Amino acid sequence: MKGARNVIGLLVGLLLAAPAWAEDDKEDPSNVDDQERITGKVPPPLPETPQSAHKDYEEPDEGDRPYPNSAYRGAAALQLDPQYVFEIQQGLEMMFLRDYEGSREHFTKVDKAFPDTAISSVADVLVWQALMLENFDFRFDDQYWVSSKAARQGLEAALKNPGNEGWEHFLMAGVVGIEAIHTMRQTKFLSALQMAFSAMDHIQKTRELVPDYIDVQLADGMYNYWRTVVTLSSKVLPDFGDHRVQGLEQMKDVERSGIFLSSPSTLSLAFSWLEEGKLREASAACQRNRSKYPKNIINNLVTGTTFVYQRRYSSAIGAFDAILAEDAENKRVRYWRGVALLRNGQLEEAEAEFKKYIAFDYMEDYQRSNAHYRLGQVYYRQKKFSASYTSYKEAVRLTKHKGAKQALERMKQRKSQGKIDY
Repeated sequence: MKGARNVIGLLVGLLLAAPAWAEDDKEDPSNVDDQERITGKVPPPLPETPQSAHKDYEEPDEGDRPYPNSAYRGAAALQLDPQYVFEIQQGLEMMFLRDYEGSREHFTKVDKAFPDTAISSVADVLVWQALMLENFDFRFDDQYWVSSKAARQGLEAALKNPGNEGWEHFLMAGVVGIEAIHTMRQTKFLSALQMAFSAMDHIQKTRELVPDYIDVQLADGMYNYWRTVVTLSSKVLPDFGDHRVQGLEQMKDVERSGIFLSSPSTLSLAFSWLEEGKLREASAACQRNRSKYPKNIINNLVTGTTFVYQRRYSSAIGAFDAILAEDAENKRVRYWRGVALLRNGQLEEAEAEFKKYIAFDYMEDYQRSNAHYRLGQVYYRQKKFSASYTSYKEAVRLTKHKGAKQALERMKQRKSQGKIDY
């Protein structure tokens, strides 16, 4: 299941060559429409058109009540105190705004006001994961697993006491589901699959206990969309049918009227539209989140890669510069900024970015391989053919990189034709 490590995670970015790259020489190995799709394959066209127009959920007039109506809707659906629901919303909002310490402090207070809910441990899980996803690395792996174990234990204890079972199963589904994603990213596929099944069991229990809780549909939507994409791209996996439209519509429902997961649903839609090659929809989703959370690094990374795919390189570089303004130590942005500069013809700047990226620690082989591949493209454009050949070879050595293999073959052909030398 090639590329499965990224199936539910936050790495997407589909790249097209810039029109400015078109040369008389059509055999330039660096001038290709290479795409970094999650599955590595272009999905077939959607069998039908999902709802296309985004409509904000319109809450009725809140009157004199102290909390927004979404808190009361959530409280009614989950059979919880409206204040508790509101406090969860506030803590998550801090997280989306990248106020991680403020969010932690907030959830610690919520735990004291509403004891035995394990919510602060769950919040720690989310923070550690967010920090790692911002760089797509594992540098906080130990801290994450300590938090995840604490969250599991707290929720298991909470489930032994009557009341709030629907909410507790939902939190457990989130904790176990994140473990599955994290483990999948580490290429431990069998363990990840077992965790994913466990998470879906908790989702099913949530659905049975609190059938009016709409946020559950985000898990359903991601499952329907991404399982379809993965099985369609594989000759080995059993046919699942095409449930992409259903999945996209479920994500849209949560985006429109979710209690806690509206913004994550928007991001999930952006990933999905990118996989489909629906750039206008992907860009619109990114911008909806960006207007609310301009400093959110994960969303800005997706925004920038969408701009790259749209060949809007100046906009992409602007989005990546916003990330560096927020966190100058971010690593992942160096790769994507390098791609934008490369596509924009700024070769020296692109070379510098890829070299910075390759030098970082906490790097997965496929990440380092992709960077060597891109560096090979830079060198080829600079007519440094020996350096280009070496970079492509390194990409192949690390992961048998398909694009690098093809580039090497084209270089060999051109060398045999006397067009280049290295």
